[in-house]
Amino acid sequence: MAKPYAFFIGLRYLMAKKQGFINIISFISVAGIALGVTALIVVISVMNGFHEDIRDKIVGSNAHVIAMSYFKEGIPDYDTVVEKIKKIDHVSAAAPYFMGQAMIKFADKVQGLVLWGVNPASISKVNKLADNIKRGDLDSINRALPDNKRGIILGKELMNILGADLGDDVILLSPVFYKTPAGMMPKMSKMKIVGVFESGMYDSDTTFAYVSIDTAQKLFDKPADAVTGIAVKADEIENSSFVAAEIKRKFKNIWARDWMSMNQNLFSALKMEKFVMFIILVLIVLVAAFNIASTLIMVVMRKTKDIGILKSMGANNDDIRAIFVVQGLMTGIVGSLAGFAIGVAICVFLKQHPLAMPGGGSVYYIDKLAVSLKFKEVLVIPLVSIFISFLATLYPAYQASKLDPVEAIRYE
Repeated sequence: MAKPYAFFIGLRYLMAKKQGFINIISFISVAGIALGVTALIVVISVMNGFHEDIRDKIVGSNAHVIAMSYFKEGIPDYDTVVEKIKKIDHVSAAAPYFMGQAMIKFADKVQGLVLWGVNPASISKVNKLADNIKRGDLDSINRALPDNKRGIILGKELMNILGADLGDDVILLSPVFYKTPAGMMPKMSKMKIVGVFESGMYDSDTTFAYVSIDTAQKLFDKPADAVTGIAVKADEIENSSFVAAEIKRKFKNIWARDWMSMNQNLFSALKMEKFVMFIILVLIVLVAAFNIASTLIMVVMRKTKDIGILKSMGANNDDIRAIFVVQGLMTGIVGSLAGFAIGVAICVFLKQHPLAMPGGGSVYYIDKLAVSLKFKEVLVIPLVSIFISFLATLYPAYQASKLDPVEAIRYE
Protein backbone atom coordinates (compact mmCIF):
# COMPACT_ATOMS: atom_id res chain seq x y z
CA MET A 1 0.00 0.00 0.00
CA ALA A 2 1.39 3.37 -1.04
CA LYS A 3 2.09 5.94 1.65
CA PRO A 4 0.28 9.36 1.69
CA TYR A 5 3.44 11.29 0.77
CA ALA A 6 3.47 9.48 -2.60
CA PHE A 7 0.24 11.26 -3.59
CA PHE A 8 1.68 14.61 -2.46
CA ILE A 9 4.82 14.14 -4.56
CA GLY A 10 2.74 13.06 -7.58
CA LEU A 11 0.72 16.28 -7.39
CA ARG A 12 3.92 18.37 -6.99
CA TYR A 13 5.38 16.75 -10.13
CA LEU A 14 2.15 17.53 -12.00
CA MET A 15 2.18 21.20 -11.03
CA ALA A 16 5.95 21.77 -11.34
CA LYS A 17 6.58 24.90 -13.43
CA LYS A 18 10.12 24.28 -14.72
CA GLN A 19 9.42 21.30 -16.97
CA GLY A 20 9.23 23.12 -20.31
CA PHE A 21 8.33 20.71 -23.10
CA ILE A 22 6.77 18.23 -20.67
CA ASN A 23 4.29 20.87 -19.48
CA ILE A 24 3.28 21.54 -23.09
CA ILE A 25 2.59 17.83 -23.70
CA SER A 26 0.67 17.63 -20.41
CA PHE A 27 -1.49 20.55 -21.52
CA ILE A 28 -2.08 18.87 -24.89
CA SER A 29 -3.08 15.68 -23.05
CA VAL A 30 -5.62 17.54 -20.89
CA ALA A 31 -6.96 19.41 -23.94
CA GLY A 32 -7.19 16.20 -25.97
CA ILE A 33 -9.16 14.37 -23.28
CA ALA A 34 -11.43 17.39 -22.76
CA LEU A 35 -12.04 17.65 -26.50
CA GLY A 36 -12.80 13.93 -26.79
CA VAL A 37 -15.21 13.93 -23.85
CA THR A 38 -16.91 17.11 -25.09
CA ALA A 39 -17.32 15.70 -28.61
CA LEU A 40 -18.66 12.40 -27.28
CA ILE A 41 -21.26 14.08 -25.04
CA VAL A 42 -22.46 16.47 -27.77
CA VAL A 43 -22.59 13.85 -30.54
CA ILE A 44 -24.30 11.20 -28.40
CA SER A 45 -26.87 13.75 -27.17
CA VAL A 46 -27.56 14.98 -30.71
CA MET A 47 -27.93 11.38 -31.94
CA ASN A 48 -30.36 10.67 -29.07
CA GLY A 49 -32.34 13.80 -29.93
CA PHE A 50 -32.42 12.85 -33.62
CA HIS A 51 -33.59 9.34 -32.72
CA GLU A 52 -36.36 10.60 -30.43
CA ASP A 53 -37.49 13.31 -32.85
CA ILE A 54 -37.87 10.84 -35.72
CA ARG A 55 -39.62 8.35 -33.42
CA ASP A 56 -42.12 10.96 -32.21
CA LYS A 57 -42.86 12.13 -35.75
CA ILE A 58 -43.31 8.58 -37.06
CA VAL A 59 -45.60 7.64 -34.18
CA GLY A 60 -47.37 11.00 -34.41
CA SER A 61 -48.20 10.41 -38.06
CA ASN A 62 -49.26 6.79 -37.61
CA ALA A 63 -49.67 4.88 -34.33
CA HIS A 64 -47.81 2.67 -31.88
CA VAL A 65 -49.34 -0.45 -33.47
CA ILE A 66 -51.05 -1.05 -36.82
CA ALA A 67 -53.47 -4.01 -37.11
CA MET A 68 -54.61 -5.13 -40.58
CA SER A 69 -56.48 -8.05 -42.10
CA TYR A 70 -54.74 -10.86 -43.99
CA PHE A 71 -57.49 -10.61 -46.61
CA LYS A 72 -58.20 -7.88 -49.17
CA GLU A 73 -61.78 -7.54 -47.91
CA GLY A 74 -60.39 -5.81 -44.83
CA ILE A 75 -61.70 -6.10 -41.27
CA PRO A 76 -65.52 -6.59 -41.19
CA ASP A 77 -67.64 -5.59 -38.19
CA TYR A 78 -64.76 -3.37 -37.12
CA ASP A 79 -66.60 -1.74 -34.19
CA THR A 80 -66.65 -5.09 -32.39
CA VAL A 81 -62.98 -5.71 -33.16
CA VAL A 82 -62.01 -2.24 -31.88
CA GLU A 83 -63.79 -2.86 -28.57
CA LYS A 84 -62.01 -6.21 -28.15
CA ILE A 85 -58.62 -4.63 -28.86
CA LYS A 86 -59.28 -1.91 -26.27
CA LYS A 87 -59.61 -4.62 -23.63
CA ILE A 88 -56.08 -5.93 -24.26
CA ASP A 89 -53.54 -5.06 -21.54
CA HIS A 90 -51.54 -1.85 -22.12
CA VAL A 91 -53.91 -0.57 -24.84
CA SER A 92 -55.08 2.99 -24.19
CA ALA A 93 -56.93 3.73 -27.46
CA ALA A 94 -57.84 2.20 -30.82
CA ALA A 95 -59.19 3.78 -34.01
CA PRO A 96 -60.41 2.19 -37.27
CA TYR A 97 -59.15 3.58 -40.58
CA PHE A 98 -59.51 2.96 -44.29
CA MET A 99 -56.42 3.32 -46.46
CA GLY A 100 -55.87 3.13 -50.20
CA GLN A 101 -53.86 4.63 -53.03
CA ALA A 102 -55.55 7.24 -55.18
CA MET A 103 -54.81 10.25 -57.37
CA ILE A 104 -55.71 13.88 -56.86
CA LYS A 105 -56.27 16.43 -59.62
CA PHE A 106 -56.18 20.21 -59.29
CA ALA A 107 -56.23 22.41 -62.39
CA ASP A 108 -53.80 20.72 -64.79
CA LYS A 109 -51.78 18.93 -62.08
CA VAL A 110 -52.26 15.28 -61.07
CA GLN A 111 -50.48 13.69 -58.10
CA GLY A 112 -50.56 10.23 -56.51
CA LEU A 113 -51.31 9.98 -52.80
CA VAL A 114 -52.16 7.65 -49.93
CA LEU A 115 -55.74 8.33 -48.88
CA TRP A 116 -56.68 7.74 -45.24
CA GLY A 117 -60.29 7.46 -44.17
CA VAL A 118 -60.49 8.26 -40.45
CA ASN A 119 -62.91 9.05 -37.66
CA PRO A 120 -61.77 12.40 -36.17
CA ALA A 121 -62.93 11.57 -32.63
CA SER A 122 -61.11 8.23 -32.39
CA ILE A 123 -57.99 8.95 -34.46
CA SER A 124 -57.21 11.99 -32.26
CA LYS A 125 -56.76 9.62 -29.30
CA VAL A 126 -54.27 7.46 -31.21
CA ASN A 127 -51.91 9.87 -32.99
CA LYS A 128 -51.12 13.58 -33.30
CA LEU A 129 -53.03 14.23 -36.53
CA ALA A 130 -55.31 16.84 -34.92
CA ASP A 131 -52.28 18.65 -33.44
CA ASN A 132 -50.48 18.60 -36.81
CA ILE A 133 -53.27 20.46 -38.61
CA LYS A 134 -52.05 24.03 -39.08
CA ARG A 135 -55.05 25.42 -40.98
CA GLY A 136 -58.66 24.24 -40.78
CA ASP A 137 -59.73 21.48 -38.41
CA LEU A 138 -60.04 17.72 -38.46
CA ASP A 139 -63.80 17.61 -37.76
CA SER A 140 -64.46 19.37 -41.09
CA ILE A 141 -64.09 16.09 -43.02
CA ASN A 142 -67.39 14.88 -41.48
CA ARG A 143 -69.40 18.00 -42.30
CA ALA A 144 -71.77 18.18 -45.27
CA LEU A 145 -70.70 20.79 -47.83
CA PRO A 146 -72.64 22.45 -50.70
CA ASP A 147 -73.09 20.46 -53.95
CA ASN A 148 -72.66 17.16 -52.06
CA LYS A 149 -68.90 17.72 -51.74
CA ARG A 150 -66.91 16.23 -48.90
CA GLY A 151 -63.92 17.67 -47.09
CA ILE A 152 -60.32 16.54 -47.55
CA ILE A 153 -57.18 17.44 -45.56
CA LEU A 154 -53.88 17.57 -47.44
CA GLY A 155 -50.24 17.76 -46.38
CA LYS A 156 -48.48 21.11 -46.67
CA GLU A 157 -45.94 19.87 -49.20
CA LEU A 158 -48.63 18.21 -51.32
CA MET A 159 -50.50 21.53 -51.36
CA ASN A 160 -47.34 23.26 -52.60
CA ILE A 161 -46.87 20.67 -55.35
CA LEU A 162 -50.46 21.10 -56.55
CA GLY A 163 -50.44 24.87 -56.12
CA ALA A 164 -53.74 24.59 -54.25
CA ASP A 165 -54.95 26.46 -51.17
CA LEU A 166 -57.46 26.05 -48.37
CA GLY A 167 -61.02 26.11 -49.77
CA ASP A 168 -60.07 25.01 -53.30
CA ASP A 169 -61.96 22.20 -55.05
CA VAL A 170 -60.06 19.10 -56.11
CA ILE A 171 -60.98 15.79 -57.76
CA LEU A 172 -60.08 12.41 -56.28
CA LEU A 173 -59.65 9.49 -58.67
CA SER A 174 -59.80 5.98 -57.27
CA PRO A 175 -58.35 2.78 -58.83
CA VAL A 176 -61.91 1.43 -59.05
CA PHE A 177 -63.16 1.51 -62.66
CA TYR A 178 -66.70 1.31 -64.05
CA LYS A 179 -68.20 1.10 -67.53
CA THR A 180 -69.44 4.21 -69.34
CA PRO A 181 -70.47 4.87 -72.94
CA ALA A 182 -66.97 6.35 -73.39
CA GLY A 183 -65.32 3.21 -72.02
CA MET A 184 -63.83 2.28 -68.64
CA MET A 185 -63.51 5.29 -66.32
CA PRO A 186 -62.08 5.60 -62.79
CA LYS A 187 -64.46 6.44 -59.99
CA MET A 188 -64.16 10.15 -59.19
CA SER A 189 -65.30 12.37 -56.36
CA LYS A 190 -65.26 16.16 -56.03
CA MET A 191 -63.70 17.31 -52.77
CA LYS A 192 -63.02 20.60 -51.02
CA ILE A 193 -59.76 21.25 -49.15
CA VAL A 194 -60.84 21.93 -45.55
CA GLY A 195 -57.51 21.55 -43.77
CA VAL A 196 -53.71 21.53 -44.11
CA PHE A 197 -51.46 19.40 -41.91
CA GLU A 198 -47.71 19.44 -41.32
CA SER A 199 -46.21 16.41 -39.58
CA GLY A 200 -42.56 17.37 -40.06
CA MET A 201 -42.03 14.17 -42.09
CA TYR A 202 -41.50 15.18 -45.71
CA ASP A 203 -42.72 11.85 -47.09
CA SER A 204 -45.98 12.08 -45.13
CA ASP A 205 -46.55 15.74 -46.00
CA THR A 206 -46.20 15.00 -49.72
CA THR A 207 -48.23 11.78 -49.98
CA PHE A 208 -50.88 11.65 -47.22
CA ALA A 209 -54.45 12.96 -47.42
CA TYR A 210 -57.33 12.46 -44.96
CA VAL A 211 -61.08 12.09 -45.50
CA SER A 212 -63.88 10.54 -43.46
CA ILE A 213 -64.15 6.74 -43.33
CA ASP A 214 -67.45 6.62 -45.24
CA THR A 215 -66.04 8.87 -48.00
CA ALA A 216 -63.07 6.53 -48.48
CA GLN A 217 -65.33 3.45 -48.42
CA LYS A 218 -67.54 4.91 -51.17
CA LEU A 219 -64.58 6.00 -53.28
CA PHE A 220 -63.07 2.50 -53.17
CA ASP A 221 -66.49 0.82 -53.47
CA LYS A 222 -66.20 -1.03 -50.15
CA PRO A 223 -68.96 -1.99 -47.66
CA ALA A 224 -69.73 0.42 -44.82
CA ASP A 225 -68.93 -2.12 -42.08
CA ALA A 226 -65.36 -2.90 -43.25
CA VAL A 227 -62.10 -1.02 -42.80
CA THR A 228 -58.52 -1.60 -43.92
CA GLY A 229 -57.04 -1.62 -40.44
CA ILE A 230 -57.06 -0.42 -36.84
CA ALA A 231 -54.54 2.00 -35.35
CA VAL A 232 -53.68 1.25 -31.71
CA LYS A 233 -52.02 3.34 -29.03
CA ALA A 234 -50.21 1.66 -26.13
CA ASP A 235 -50.14 3.16 -22.64
CA GLU A 236 -46.32 3.32 -22.94
CA ILE A 237 -44.39 3.27 -26.20
CA GLU A 238 -42.17 0.48 -24.83
CA ASN A 239 -45.25 -1.80 -24.62
CA SER A 240 -45.98 -1.57 -28.36
CA SER A 241 -44.37 -4.92 -29.21
CA PHE A 242 -46.38 -6.66 -26.45
CA VAL A 243 -49.65 -5.17 -27.75
CA ALA A 244 -48.83 -6.24 -31.33
CA ALA A 245 -48.07 -9.79 -30.19
CA GLU A 246 -51.34 -9.98 -28.18
CA ILE A 247 -53.42 -8.80 -31.16
CA LYS A 248 -51.87 -11.50 -33.37
CA ARG A 249 -52.53 -14.09 -30.68
CA LYS A 250 -56.18 -13.15 -30.10
CA PHE A 251 -57.23 -12.58 -33.74
CA LYS A 252 -56.39 -15.30 -36.25
CA ASN A 253 -57.34 -13.23 -39.32
CA ILE A 254 -55.44 -10.07 -38.25
CA TRP A 255 -51.73 -9.33 -38.28
CA ALA A 256 -50.18 -6.51 -36.28
CA ARG A 257 -46.87 -4.66 -36.31
CA ASP A 258 -45.48 -2.15 -33.86
CA TRP A 259 -43.81 1.12 -34.89
CA MET A 260 -40.30 -0.25 -34.32
CA SER A 261 -40.68 -3.27 -36.60
CA MET A 262 -42.29 -1.10 -39.31
CA ASN A 263 -39.23 1.17 -39.28
CA GLN A 264 -36.61 -1.40 -38.31
CA ASN A 265 -34.13 -0.53 -41.07
CA LEU A 266 -34.17 3.17 -40.19
CA PHE A 267 -33.64 2.69 -36.45
CA SER A 268 -31.05 -0.06 -36.98
CA ALA A 269 -29.10 2.36 -39.18
CA LEU A 270 -29.36 5.07 -36.51
CA LYS A 271 -28.07 2.69 -33.81
CA MET A 272 -25.17 1.62 -36.01
CA GLU A 273 -24.32 5.24 -36.83
CA LYS A 274 -24.39 6.13 -33.13
CA PHE A 275 -22.07 3.21 -32.30
CA VAL A 276 -19.61 4.09 -35.09
CA MET A 277 -19.52 7.73 -34.00
CA PHE A 278 -18.82 6.60 -30.43
CA ILE A 279 -15.89 4.44 -31.56
CA ILE A 280 -14.43 7.21 -33.74
CA LEU A 281 -14.60 9.79 -30.96
CA VAL A 282 -13.16 7.39 -28.35
CA LEU A 283 -10.04 7.38 -30.52
CA ILE A 284 -9.54 11.05 -29.59
CA VAL A 285 -9.45 10.05 -25.92
CA LEU A 286 -7.06 7.18 -26.71
CA VAL A 287 -4.67 9.55 -28.52
CA ALA A 288 -4.73 11.82 -25.47
CA ALA A 289 -4.08 8.79 -23.26
CA PHE A 290 -0.98 7.95 -25.31
CA ASN A 291 0.15 11.55 -24.70
CA ILE A 292 -0.21 10.91 -20.96
CA ALA A 293 1.90 7.77 -21.25
CA SER A 294 4.61 9.53 -23.29
CA THR A 295 4.63 12.44 -20.81
CA LEU A 296 5.10 10.09 -17.86
CA ILE A 297 7.88 8.21 -19.62
CA MET A 298 9.74 11.50 -20.11
CA VAL A 299 9.09 12.47 -16.49
CA VAL A 300 10.44 9.10 -15.31
CA MET A 301 13.60 9.63 -17.38
CA ARG A 302 13.96 13.15 -15.99
CA LYS A 303 13.28 12.16 -12.39
CA THR A 304 15.63 9.17 -12.30
CA LYS A 305 17.77 10.78 -9.59
CA ASP A 306 14.66 11.63 -7.51
CA ILE A 307 13.45 8.05 -7.76
CA GLY A 308 16.85 6.72 -6.66
CA ILE A 309 16.92 9.10 -3.66
CA LEU A 310 13.35 8.21 -2.64
CA LYS A 311 14.14 4.49 -2.83
CA SER A 312 17.35 4.94 -0.83
CA MET A 313 15.26 6.72 1.82
CA GLY A 314 12.89 3.74 2.12
CA ALA A 315 10.24 4.28 -0.55
CA ASN A 316 9.00 0.95 -1.89
CA ASN A 317 7.80 0.02 -5.40
CA ASP A 318 4.16 0.78 -4.54
CA ASP A 319 5.11 4.30 -3.44
CA ILE A 320 6.96 5.02 -6.69
CA ARG A 321 4.12 3.59 -8.80
CA ALA A 322 1.61 5.71 -6.89
CA ILE A 323 3.59 8.91 -7.57
CA PHE A 324 3.35 8.51 -11.35
CA VAL A 325 -0.15 7.02 -11.38
CA VAL A 326 -1.39 10.07 -9.46
CA GLN A 327 0.35 12.42 -11.88
CA GLY A 328 -1.16 10.76 -14.99
CA LEU A 329 -4.54 10.09 -13.42
CA MET A 330 -4.98 13.72 -12.37
CA THR A 331 -4.36 14.74 -15.99
CA GLY A 332 -7.17 12.42 -17.04
CA ILE A 333 -9.50 13.61 -14.28
CA VAL A 334 -8.97 17.31 -15.06
CA GLY A 335 -9.47 16.74 -18.79
CA SER A 336 -12.54 14.54 -18.28
CA LEU A 337 -14.24 16.96 -15.87
CA ALA A 338 -13.49 19.93 -18.13
CA GLY A 339 -14.85 18.04 -21.14
CA PHE A 340 -17.93 16.96 -19.20
CA ALA A 341 -18.70 20.54 -18.11
CA ILE A 342 -18.14 21.97 -21.61
CA GLY A 343 -20.13 19.17 -23.30
CA VAL A 344 -23.12 19.54 -20.98
CA ALA A 345 -23.03 23.33 -21.37
CA ILE A 346 -23.06 23.03 -25.18
CA CYS A 347 -25.97 20.55 -25.05
CA VAL A 348 -27.99 22.82 -22.72
CA PHE A 349 -27.33 25.77 -25.04
CA LEU A 350 -28.36 23.80 -28.15
CA LYS A 351 -31.49 22.59 -26.38
CA GLN A 352 -32.52 26.15 -25.52
CA HIS A 353 -31.43 27.60 -28.88
CA PRO A 354 -31.97 24.81 -31.48
CA LEU A 355 -30.07 25.28 -34.72
CA ALA A 356 -32.02 25.15 -37.99
CA MET A 357 -30.94 22.31 -40.29
CA PRO A 358 -30.10 23.48 -43.82
CA GLY A 359 -32.36 21.59 -46.20
CA GLY A 360 -34.57 20.52 -43.27
CA GLY A 361 -37.82 18.91 -44.31
CA SER A 362 -37.04 18.57 -48.02
CA VAL A 363 -33.76 16.69 -47.50
CA TYR A 364 -33.72 15.44 -43.88
CA TYR A 365 -36.44 14.12 -41.59
CA ILE A 366 -35.94 17.02 -39.19
CA ASP A 367 -35.80 20.79 -39.64
CA LYS A 368 -33.81 21.63 -36.50
CA LEU A 369 -31.00 20.12 -34.45
CA ALA A 370 -32.66 18.16 -31.65
CA VAL A 371 -30.69 17.42 -28.44
CA SER A 372 -31.58 14.89 -25.76
CA LEU A 373 -29.21 14.97 -22.77
CA LYS A 374 -29.44 11.68 -20.86
CA PHE A 375 -27.28 12.00 -17.75
CA LYS A 376 -27.16 8.25 -17.07
CA GLU A 377 -25.59 7.77 -20.49
CA VAL A 378 -23.47 10.93 -20.44
CA LEU A 379 -21.94 10.21 -17.01
CA VAL A 380 -20.38 7.02 -18.35
CA ILE A 381 -18.23 9.00 -20.82
CA PRO A 382 -15.96 10.86 -18.33
CA LEU A 383 -15.73 7.72 -16.17
CA VAL A 384 -14.51 5.68 -19.15
CA SER A 385 -12.12 8.49 -20.05
CA ILE A 386 -10.65 8.50 -16.51
CA PHE A 387 -10.28 4.71 -16.63
CA ILE A 388 -8.44 4.91 -19.98
CA SER A 389 -6.15 7.57 -18.47
CA PHE A 390 -5.47 5.27 -15.52
CA LEU A 391 -4.52 2.42 -17.85
CA ALA A 392 -2.13 4.76 -19.68
CA THR A 393 -0.22 5.40 -16.42
CA LEU A 394 0.41 1.75 -15.56
CA TYR A 395 3.39 1.00 -17.82
CA PRO A 396 5.41 4.20 -17.07
CA ALA A 397 4.67 3.82 -13.34
CA TYR A 398 5.74 0.18 -13.43
CA GLN A 399 8.99 1.08 -15.20
CA ALA A 400 9.69 3.79 -12.61
CA SER A 401 9.14 1.37 -9.73
CA LYS A 402 11.66 -1.09 -11.21
CA LEU A 403 14.54 1.41 -11.30
CA ASP A 404 17.58 0.30 -9.30
CA PRO A 405 18.37 3.10 -6.76
CA VAL A 406 22.14 2.46 -7.01
CA GLU A 407 22.12 2.79 -10.82
CA ALA A 408 19.77 5.77 -10.60
CA ILE A 409 22.15 7.89 -8.48
CA ARG A 410 25.56 6.47 -9.47
CA TYR A 411 26.36 9.19 -12.00
CA GLU A 412 24.45 12.03 -10.29
